[in-house]
Amino acid sequence: MTMTFQPVRSDTLPENTRYADDGCEASRSCLTCPLAMCKYDDPGWVRREDRSHRDDEIFRLRKAGMPVPELSRQFRVSTRTVHRVVQRGGSSRTAVIEADSGPALSLQELAERHVIRRRSSLPSLSLNLQKTA
Repeated sequence: MTMTFQPVRSDTLPENTRYADDGCEASRSCLTCPLAMCKYDDPGWVRREDRSHRDDEIFRLRKAGMPVPELSRQFRVSTRTVHRVVQRGGSSRTAVIEADSGPALSLQELAERHVIRRRSSLPSLSLNLQKTA
């Protein structure tokens, strides 16, 4: 049995596709981009990085004595946001690092704290230790 393939248009093959290397606001070309990750791979990444730098700058300026209303106007955020950033100590990048260190509670502790379902006792284990000849 011989298999015959249907003809394929030449412009559907990857070799014949024209990739436009238009870049973005970070770089004119994707091949020379300084970013660690492409902004199109994770669209929220650039926004998070910008917010992180903004929060660090708010914290630094507040620590230097700049008034909260002035910070609010300069960064176009609410005064509550300024207070939150200052209370947190700048950007929240440390929370991501701490999240990688494992769970804050073990599953057993979580079950003990659960309001609806109380923790049931663990089943007893019976070990059958018989010597075989």
